[in-house]
Amino acid sequence: MRYIYTLITIGALGLSAFAAYFFFGSPGEDPLVTELTRFEADVGKWRGGAENGSANAQFGLARVLETANPAFRNYAKAAEYYRKAADQGHVEAQHALGLLHVRGLGVSQNYHRASEWFRLAANFGKHAGAEFALGELYFNGRGVPHSYGQAIGWYRKAANKGHPVAQHVLGLMYREGWGVDQDLVEAFKWLSLAIRGRDRVLAHDAKSDPVREREKLLATMNQWQIDQADKLTGAWRPQR
Repeated sequence: MRYIYTLITIGALGLSAFAAYFFFGSPGEDPLVTELTRFEADVGKWRGGAENGSANAQFGLARVLETANPAFRNYAKAAEYYRKAADQGHVEAQHALGLLHVRGLGVSQNYHRASEWFRLAANFGKHAGAEFALGELYFNGRGVPHSYGQAIGWYRKAANKGHPVAQHVLGLMYREGWGVDQDLVEAFKWLSLAIRGRDRVLAHDAKSDPVREREKLLATMNQWQIDQADKLTGAWRPQR
């Protein structure tokens, strides 16, 4: 009975019956029954509210479907529920839907559509992740015109909220003079702040280490510049 209920649940969510069979095998023999129990519980937690129009529940169900074990994962259904929540103004859902459009998961890859969802989350929700994502699109000219000026504006918004990857990129832009006048003091400040979130920076780009980048910058600065940068770093507080 449990196995049949699971297949019905999976079918209702648009998941693959073959995947269910492959993952679970025959009833009573599944060595990964804990995964089944967890998935059922996670879906059950959010499904009723999602069907009743709750944006928070729609977002929760979408997150479950996006991040579940590969046997259950369904990006198309996740995008559908993110869209329902996003249309109701759910900022996290708007950001998540933008990311799916960037990656082409469950929806066609469309950088312009991604930029629209990111902009909604950034403008109305002041969402640091969406602000950073918009900066990335402008920096690379994907779905929007290439513009270092626009990129640095969005990176700065996210960096001011404490987004370490945005702080790292902002430091590099000040160091190189991309979209802004070169300013080694500002560059040193932002790279120093990014070091506090070094793990997140390296997870984003393992080849760009804020510690190494700050050391390279340090060799080009005089003592007055270093002292000024240290003061600015110490006085910095995240904005909301």
